[in-house]
Amino acid sequence: MPRLENWLKRLGLPVDPALVPLMCLQTAFFTPWLPPGTCLRMSRLTVWLMAIDNVLDAPGAPGSAGPDWPLARVRDWHRILDGHDAGSDDPVARALVEITGDLHRYGRPELVAVWRESMHRTLTGMRREHEATRTQATGGGAPRLTDYLRHGAWSIGVEQQVTALWALLDEPGLPRRLPALRGALRQAAVAIRLLNDLRGHRREQREGKPDVLGVGLTGQEVYERADAALGACRLALAPLTAAGYGSAVALERVVLWHARMYHRFDPVRPGGAATAHLPGGTARTPSVPQPRETPPMGTEQEVLDAIASGGQYDTTKLAELFDRLEPVDTALLIGTWRGGGFEDSSENAALLAKMRWYGKRFTDADHVEPLLCRAEDGTVHSYTEMGLASLREVVHRGKQSTAMVYDQLPVIDHFRRLTDDVLLCVMDKKGDPEDFYFHLTRVPDAGVRA
Repeated sequence: MPRLENWLKRLGLPVDPALVPLMCLQTAFFTPWLPPGTCLRMSRLTVWLMAIDNVLDAPGAPGSAGPDWPLARVRDWHRILDGHDAGSDDPVARALVEITGDLHRYGRPELVAVWRESMHRTLTGMRREHEATRTQATGGGAPRLTDYLRHGAWSIGVEQQVTALWALLDEPGLPRRLPALRGALRQAAVAIRLLNDLRGHRREQREGKPDVLGVGLTGQEVYERADAALGACRLALAPLTAAGYGSAVALERVVLWHARMYHRFDPVRPGGAATAHLPGGTARTPSVPQPRETPPMGTEQEVLDAIASGGQYDTTKLAELFDRLEPVDTALLIGTWRGGGFEDSSENAALLAKMRWYGKRFTDADHVEPLLCRAEDGTVHSYTEMGLASLREVVHRGKQSTAMVYDQLPVIDHFRRLTDDVLLCVMDKKGDPEDFYFHLTRVPDAGVRA
C-alpha cells in the first residue's frame, strides 16, 4: 500500500489516495498466491484505469484546447501502448509508460499482446462513452443498447485487469486455453458493466452520463441479464477451475469481487454507499459469486484448487486421495515440473524453502534433476550437491508406478496423476515416520532454462 500510494503521489495521478487500500485489497483477493511485486504491478494498472476515467469525466481543464482535449490525450495513450513514447509530461501518460514497461519486462509476450489489445479497446470504449455524454448533453439521443453494452464492457476495466493477470502468471499451456477463457471473460465484463450501472445509476444520471437504464431496460431486466451472463461465465470456467488453473481461478475471483462490491457500494463514490439492495428480490449476489454455495467439490478438485491458490491441505485427506489416484508412467513425467508443498511447518518443507526449491526436471529414466532451485536473481539452476536421481518402477501402497529414486540419498518420491499436467506426490524418506506430500505442475518446454 505505501509503495502504491508513493507511486500515485509521485506521478500526480487524478485519483483519491484514500482508494489505495481498496485497490490493493482487491488485487490480493484476485490472486492471493502471487508475490507482492506482481500485486503492485496489478494495483498500478487498476489505479491507472480509475485515473483515465476521471480524466475523461472532467468537463475541461485550464488551458485545454476546447472540448476535444481529453481525446487528444487518448490518442497519445494509444501510441504509448504501441511502443511510441513521445516524452509527454502528462502524468497519466507517464504512468502508462511505466505500466507498459512492467508488462513487457515481466509478462509473457504472447499474453502481453492480448493485454495490449484489451487496453486499446478500453480506450476506445471510454472515448465512445465520452462522446455519448457530449451528445446527450447537447440534446442528442442515447446510444443503442447493443452499442452501449459492447463499448461499456470494454470500458469497465475487467478485461484489462484479467488479461494483465494472465500475462504475469507462470501457468503452463495458458495460451491454449485462451479461447475458453476469453469467452468467459467477455460474459464477466458484460455482467459487471450491468451491475455497475445498477449501483451507480443515480450518480451517473446526475452527471449526465448514459447508462443501461437510460437506453431502454428496467432495473429488474438489467439484474436478470447480469445474472445470466455470470451464469454463462461460470459454466465456461467450470472445467478449468476444477483443474486448478490459476488463470480461471483468478477470473472467477475477479467476478466474485466486483459483483459483491456492486451489491454493497459504488466504488467511484465509496462514501455514498447505498443501503438498498439491487433489484432481484433478495440480497444475494448473482450465481457466479457464490461458488461455495454449490454442492461441495470432490477431494480431487479441492486439492487442485489448493494447488492453484498456493494454499495448505490436510495430510490425512491427501493420503486417502493418493491411494485412490492412478499411477503414472515414465513418458508422462518427461519434462520440467514446478513444485510446491501443502504445508510449511515440517522439517522437509523448511529445507525446501531454504533451498528456494523450484521443481524437478525429468530428462529420461536414467537422468533426473530432482532439485531445481531459484537463485537470488530469479534464475533456475540444478542443485546437484545431493546428487541426481533415476526413474524406476516401484510398488508403493499396493500400486506399481514410476517413482523417482535418489542416487545418493535414502529417498524415493512416488507420483500419482491428478491431471496430465498436475501430480500429487509423496516423499518416502528412510527413517522419517511422516510422509511429506507435495505437488508438481508441468512447465512448458521453453518455460525454464537452467
